Amino acid sequence: MSARALPDPKSDPLIASLDPASRRTLGRIWAERAESELKAGSGFAIVVTELYEVGAAPEVLALATAAAHDEVRHSMLCRELAEAYLGEAVPAPRAKRVGMPTHPGAPDGLLPHLHVVGLCCINETLAAAFVEACLETTEAASVRAIQRQHLEDEVKHARVGWAHLASDAVDGATRAAVRAFVPRLLKANRAVWRERLGELPEDGVPGHGYPPRARLLEVVDEAIETVVRPGFAHVDC
Repeated sequence: MSARALPDPKSDPLIASLDPASRRTLGRIWAERAESELKAGSGFAIVVTELYEVGAAPEVLALATAAAHDEVRHSMLCRELAEAYLGEAVPAPRAKRVGMPTHPGAPDGLLPHLHVVGLCCINETLAAAFVEACLETTEAASVRAIQRQHLEDEVKHARVGWAHLASDAVDGATRAAVRAFVPRLLKANRAVWRERLGELPEDGVPGHGYPPRARLLEVVDEAIETVVRPGFAHVDC
């Protein structure tokens, strides 16, 4: 589904009928997500170049390259939602190169692998779980359509990391080296997600894609234990 096929948020009756305070809150959230999605695009662009450096499989390169494009599109869609909720124009976030984790103690040759693991196997897997939980509470048609597209894309983005670890481009020694960093990566990503979720309304915004904060915190922990950890075991990491 292309962005043009999505319903226009500015014509969504559920958005129009929402009280002004809630619209301001959601407008702010979506504006912030527009910025974070663009940053994710920058992260993927960096990961793409690093995957080339380590001789990643063509299928993995294709997935990662598409993901970098997807994140830019996500940013634009989030900005559209911000404008619909706020009822006014929202400045586009400024594109910039993001910093990547340095992973103290890791040899330089391992960093590209740790970056794709952290961004895709962990962060994008958690993002898919988050969006799925949000989608369950979404009644506004335009928001639901955008959330569905996000979920489809986040699943593909997570596959970049899992496909890379399972490919012939990663030998056993590299997988073993990655394994040593997995607990640290999980701890760091969990902390970042809990910080982000702590900024959302405690009671959520029923019908508009944000369940109560406690539910989202549960979803992140559940995804780590039921999806991410088993995923690493499956690829022997």
